[in-house]
Amino acid sequence: MKKIVSLVLVLIMVLSFAACGAKPTAKFVISDAVNDAVLYEFEAEIVKDKTAGEMIEEYLTENGVEYTVYDGDMIGSIGELEQDAENWTVYWACYYNSEYAQVGLWGYEPAEGDLIEVKFEESTW
Repeated sequence: MKKIVSLVLVLIMVLSFAACGAKPTAKFVISDAVNDAVLYEFEAEIVKDKTAGEMIEEYLTENGVEYTVYDGDMIGSIGELEQDAENWTVYWACYYNSEYAQVGLWGYEPAEGDLIEVKFEESTW
């Protein structure tokens, strides 16, 4: 009987430690919607007070990808893809959980399981 109780306790401890090791993450997808191509896809650990923009900057910097920030809160360019800030024929759009963003990347703090999409799109206006 003692062996069974001990085995159950060990199993509970192992499962508890495994659950503690899982850190909350958000998924990021950066794509070229004009050419229907995914450029970058990654998951990032959720850190209190860290914005989606900071997470994207960190990923791009770590991977040697050049980028610019426009107006302090939006992507201006990633690699060779640059928005047309004069005529807005092409631009970087953001979506949070498949909904068009109402706040810029540096104003949004992702939650566990969020999907943050940054898409290079053509203007339809």
